[in-house]
Amino acid sequence: MNNRIPLRKPGSEVGDRHEIHAEFEAEPFDLYGRHHEITHAEADVAVTKVSEGLHLDLRVNTVVATTCDRTLEPVELRLDFRDSELLAGPDDEELAVEDWTLDLKRYAGRTLPNEVPMQVFKEGTEPVRPPDEGDEVDPRWRGLDDITVSGF
Repeated sequence: MNNRIPLRKPGSEVGDRHEIHAEFEAEPFDLYGRHHEITHAEADVAVTKVSEGLHLDLRVNTVVATTCDRTLEPVELRLDFRDSELLAGPDDEELAVEDWTLDLKRYAGRTLPNEVPMQVFKEGTEPVRPPDEGDEVDPRWRGLDDITVSGF
């Protein structure tokens, strides 16, 4: 498993592109009151040399082990997310790039919590919702029924 990906290729010219596929490890994290373990993580990285630096296309696929919000049973959550950025210099803290090297473990640690939905449900389980009562207005708003906007 390779957590660090060198992005620059010596001797590359503007327009040159290279692609890298890597499996990597990601740290577990706690979010929304649940613990999340990353059981599988892989990335496809495409780097294109441009006149201002490098253009990075990044696609990450992960499998996160967590629990169902309704049943508390184990659930595997598959997350697939992308990033496409111009790297004008050798360092980009947001993308976890340092000295033209992408740190996938650090990138995933920053990005994964943003990709996890607030509620996770096991397949076949639905969230509890109140019965649909149509367009019924909350009775607390009834006093506003006769207010209209005029002058337009």
